[in-house]
Amino acid sequence: MIELAIFDMAGTTIDDRDEVYRVLRESTERHGATYTDEEFQQWMGTEKRWAIENLLRIGGVDVDEALVERAWAWFREELRQTYTDTPPTPLDGVEEALRELKAKGIKVGLTTGFSREIADLILQSVGWQEGEIIDRIVAGDEVPDGRPEPFLIQSVMAHLDVQDAAAVVSAGDTASDVESARRAGVTSIGVLTGHLTRPDFDALGADLVLGSVADLPSHAIIAGQVR
Repeated sequence: MIELAIFDMAGTTIDDRDEVYRVLRESTERHGATYTDEEFQQWMGTEKRWAIENLLRIGGVDVDEALVERAWAWFREELRQTYTDTPPTPLDGVEEALRELKAKGIKVGLTTGFSREIADLILQSVGWQEGEIIDRIVAGDEVPDGRPEPFLIQSVMAHLDVQDAAAVVSAGDTASDVESARRAGVTSIGVLTGHLTRPDFDALGADLVLGSVADLPSHAIIAGQVR
């Protein structure tokens, strides 16, 4: 019996037109970092300041705290402006799916590698509020370490008083989403609304792969549950 469904934001529940990855990449490349698409993809879904620091290092830049802080500040301001000018929107069918899960008595959480200030900007854009369609959101700067560590998921579980990991599913579009769910001991769901394919998720050991979060309420893991 599933009690709690947890979801990533950009690429999983939210369509931000991949702006977060454009801005993340630019925040490091403008300081001279160079790396492959495959190297960059490893940091998708992780806490963004940590991703910036590691991408700078991987990209051959001599990194110090001041440089990381400058790149991080630029990233936040550029993303804030981008999301203000062209607000993100829910992916097709996702809002309806979240409401259907709630109607079945399943709690809904969001986790994100964004800072709280950016997460709140997105939630404001799509009109979602804690206590309504979402029961709890935890941002990347609110836990000791972001994905692939399990702390985001564990924080949602603790706040919503869900103690049985077997009663929790966690869905995301990146490798770090799957690994975070595995480390938390919950059911990991890969969704194909990001950059990974079904074989990618299979290779990562995802417990379940869906085309979209919109498909979750009708899947056997959820279907038939009633309040």
